[in-house]
Formats: sequence, C-alpha cells, structure tokens
Amino acid sequence: MHHARLTAWLAGLTLLLAVPAPAQEPRPAPAPFAASRAWDSFVTLLRDRYGYLTRPGIDGESILATFAARARAARTDKDFIDVLQLVAHNFADPHLVVDPLDADDWAVVPTASDLFGSYDGVRFRIGEVRAGSDAAARGVTAGMTVLRLDGVSPRRAIEQVTGRAFADLTPPQVAFAFNVALAGHRRRARVLEVAEGRRRVALPATNTLADRIEHGPLLDVERRGAMGIIRINNSLGDQALIDRFARALETLEGTDALLIDLRDTPSGGNTSVARGIMGHFVDHDRPYQMHVVPYEARVLGPTRKFVEYVAPYGLRYAGRVYVAGGRWTGSMGEGLMIGFAAIGATTVGTDMAHLLGALSNETIEGSAAQVDLGTEQLFTVTGLPRELYRPDIYIDRAERTPTIDPVLSALGR
Repeated sequence: MHHARLTAWLAGLTLLLAVPAPAQEPRPAPAPFAASRAWDSFVTLLRDRYGYLTRPGIDGESILATFAARARAARTDKDFIDVLQLVAHNFADPHLVVDPLDADDWAVVPTASDLFGSYDGVRFRIGEVRAGSDAAARGVTAGMTVLRLDGVSPRRAIEQVTGRAFADLTPPQVAFAFNVALAGHRRRARVLEVAEGRRRVALPATNTLADRIEHGPLLDVERRGAMGIIRINNSLGDQALIDRFARALETLEGTDALLIDLRDTPSGGNTSVARGIMGHFVDHDRPYQMHVVPYEARVLGPTRKFVEYVAPYGLRYAGRVYVAGGRWTGSMGEGLMIGFAAIGATTVGTDMAHLLGALSNETIEGSAAQVDLGTEQLFTVTGLPRELYRPDIYIDRAERTPTIDPVLSALGR
C-alpha cells in the first residue's frame, strides 16, 4: 500500500516537472529621462520628507533655487545626477547621498574618509587623522595646515565639491565640502600638500580603507586590567554582530568596567543591532531615542512623534559602562551614543559625524537617481537634536595613535 502511494506520488511529480513553467513577463523598461519632471520630483521629495531642509547655515529653498536651472538644462541623466550630487553637498549632511556613484564621483564621508579638517577663516587644518588609515601610516598628523589638494587650493577644491563660488558658501557648507575634498574621489589616489616642511603626501583612494574594514572582523575584544574593551569595526548594519557582541561580552566576565568603542562606525547601521547591544545593559524597558516625522506635519497636518525603547536582551553586564565616539561615529553609532547616555552609561569622546536623521532610500520620477536622506528627525530622550549631543567626558581629539589613546587617558586607564 505504501509502495503504491509512493509510486503514484513520484509519477505525479514527474508530470509536474515536465510541465513547462509559464514564461516570465519582461520587466517594464525604465521611464525615459525627463529633466524637468525629475527635478520637480526631487524638490517635492525634499520639501515633503527631508527632515533637515532648513537649519542654521543651511537654507534649503535657496539651495534648490540656485541649482534649478542647471538641473532642468541637463541633457542626460548622468549630467542630472551630477547636479543632484552638488545639491546634496550644499546641504552639508553626510546622510544625504545621491546614487548611483561612479569612480570619479566624490567619496562618501565619513565612511570613506581618513581625515577630518576644519577652517578657521584663515587656514585649512587637519583636526583628526583616522586611526589605522593610510594617512596616519604616511605621517599626516592633527594640526597640519593644508596648502593644496590634488594640485588645487582648498578653496578651489571646495568650489568643485559644491559647484558654487567660495564666497557664496556658509561656514557649515565650507566645513563639509572641505572634508569631502580631503577624502577625494572614490577610486582616485590623492596628493596632499601641507605647510609643515612643504611636504607632498601621496595617499591612496579612501575607498580602499573602507573596503579593508568591510572585509575585516566585526569587532575586536581586549582586556586591560579590570576593564574590558569591545571595539566595533563599522559593523552596526550586520545582524551577525548581535551574536558576536554577546559572545564577546561573555569573555569579559569578571571585569568591573567595560568600554564600548564606537569610534570606527562611520556607516551607521540599524536599530535592531543597536537594541541587541544595548539590551545587555538594562533590566527593564528603557527609552533611548525620540523620532519626529516631518512629512506628517508638512503634508498631513498633525505632528507624529514617538519614543523608541530598548528591552533586556541576553546576558546582563553589571559593571560600569563607558561608550566612546568621535569624528567617525556616524548614524546608528551616534544613536548608540545617545542611547547609552539615556540608560546611564558614561559617554566619552569628541563631536561625532553628524549624519542627520533616520535614513530612507527614495527614487524620483524621470531619472535613475536614488536618494538617501533622513526622513525622521532624531533626538535624545530629553529632546536635544542628536547632532547637537556632546559626550559626557568631552575631549578635543578622540582618535588613537600608536603612542596614545585619548579616550583611555581621559578615563585614567
């Protein structure tokens, strides 16, 4: 009886497999490029959904007006996307990125950057050098004055990044564009000329550093006396980090203090991984960040605001917790900094990367452009905009060098 059933089942399966699968309908061809329609769609997207259209030093409507004619006159979609990338740079927000990117486009900061610079109205200086970077290995140090980037002055490089005259730019736009210029083009080697010794420093493309980190370990673990250290290696978007962090924490049993090092998390991540980390340090549900959705008020009327919580998860660590951040702490790394502060940890470091808002990826009509932008404004649980948060123990420079770790020095370790 069982044999007969099996024979019939196999015969049916054979017939089923013999029936040809229905042909798949071809995908519809993408809509043809239409510059004016694409520009209108892009403007509507920013006006309706971008959480940071206007802020100190950034006048979104003025930026859009400046580039409108240039965008509408674009002859090809590639030319149009190049204009949108200039628009994005004028908003001075590392989270606002227009894809697709090619090898000659400017690098995405801070993910693919190794230098943080500043302008004091007179000189362009290096403020921080990313630990473990090629720039650090080739002797670039904080405090150096930048004279030329790839053969042009910093002012001219900033004009190339923004598509505007230097005199027309605000301090936030100058600062952001200078850092993009320091990172250079995505797949192009760079030459940095500094005043100290009139040195010319040849540097590889910064995307090589981003590639190395992407293929490295999710985290590193270290014991330093009674303190445990877990360093996250730009992996806050990898779900495997949840389990890896839990296992790392188990190896640090017996320590009375823990440093969670977020100084190399420039690409951010997601809240699932963040909650999977913070859950080890609470014994009941705790609020850790507040969201506001601008679209609701701008288009629908009522304000939408909500608070996100972290719940207990896995082994609870009972010792004192410190969390470190700096110029290469971005997006969800910044979210973890304010989240840990909310649940009672001590934060230490310098100003962070200021990737604005919770990220969405959007398309626009009439173009192949894809736009990453912050569609939710983010705040601490006390209502401070995330980008204005400063660590509890504030230091001017947070990056490690071969001889000193400013964070550990600040903690007296």
